[in-house]
Amino acid sequence: MSDKIIETTALPLLTTVAGNTEIVGASGNRIKVESLRPAILGDVNLELIMSNIFIMCHRKRDNFPLMVKPHKWASLQRSGEIADGVVIVEGGKVLVVAPTEADSAGILWSFAAVSGGATTTSDRVTAMNDWNGRANTTAIIAASSSPAVTNTAAYAPGFCNLYSRVNANGYGLTAGKWWLPSAGEMMMIYANMTKINYCLSLISGATQLLENWYWTSTECSASITWHLGLSDGYLHLTTKASARGRARPVSAFIQ
Repeated sequence: MSDKIIETTALPLLTTVAGNTEIVGASGNRIKVESLRPAILGDVNLELIMSNIFIMCHRKRDNFPLMVKPHKWASLQRSGEIADGVVIVEGGKVLVVAPTEADSAGILWSFAAVSGGATTTSDRVTAMNDWNGRANTTAIIAASSSPAVTNTAAYAPGFCNLYSRVNANGYGLTAGKWWLPSAGEMMMIYANMTKINYCLSLISGATQLLENWYWTSTECSASITWHLGLSDGYLHLTTKASARGRARPVSAFIQ
């Protein structure tokens, strides 16, 4: 008897499978997914691999900020907790990545040439070492004017500045606590992209990071800023007011 081949394109895409889901074999034997996990993973320790990634929430009963291990999030979410975002802890830095981002078609960085960021450089290495995303965004928003808009949700800095995630009580990471990542912060996201996307798959309503172009708040000049490609880590310069990119807000682990 020849093996039966199933066309996977005919099956729905599954990002997560409950542990009590049963797989039925050709002979009718049933086995739960959770029982397969040890056999598939062997000596691989998922908790060790994910040791620097957490899901943040403001606990609804007292609005206390928590950093939850990914495998514990499902039960909390079922109880009504709402995720602020995914937390990366790396190299002494803590960064919260928003569960969603700007329009999938991409948005402009600004309406016209505008300068005002805390970090301006034409050197790629210097840009990669910029961790001043919050200060950059604050300065960029302050520099907004009617002929050179940056502070509305139609533009990357404004979208991130206005972003908000709250729990049932209205507490959480509200507008003004988020910013457009610097080049260094965006590189940190790129380095942990697979793990971040795994956590995002556990958060209701979250959207994945894509292998596409993302804006940063690290500028080169009034008309040009740094853009990072999450397909290959290519950090390059592009025009603020004509190129389009994705904008994923970030924040800090704060009250």
